[in-house]
Amino acid sequence: MASEELAQKLQRRLQLEESGAAAEGEAEAVRDPAAAEEVEERSCLTASAGAELSAKLCRRQDINEGAAQPRRAAVFNPYTEFKEFSRRQIKDMERMFRLYDSGRDGYIDLMELKLMMEKLGAPQTHLGLKNMIKEVDEDFDGKLSFRE
Repeated sequence: MASEELAQKLQRRLQLEESGAAAEGEAEAVRDPAAAEEVEERSCLTASAGAELSAKLCRRQDINEGAAQPRRAAVFNPYTEFKEFSRRQIKDMERMFRLYDSGRDGYIDLMELKLMMEKLGAPQTHLGLKNMIKEVDEDFDGKLSFRE
């Protein structure tokens, strides 16, 4: 879906919500059934949410559908983000991450994860490794960063 088209649909939806004109929405649904289905699907997801939460849910749905890219955190500080771990534990985890990051690119990819699991004495199947990555991969790049 083009970004202009998405922006127009969002503007139309905001106008409908502000005016509270349900009759306009029904008339528009009769003219364009595909748009009505999409608006109905989104409205059921965000029916009881506030405006801010609604916007976040719509963005998350767009990311899941591939229409938008996830935002990356500008600065990552593991000591403030993971308060449940001590500084020593975080340093140990970072050292282990660097040890298994053989490409030195800041990510552990599928082959590096395979080697890591073999060295730890728990070899996995190819599908098992992919599922492990999929469980924690927040930015959907198929690799694991230290933050993930």
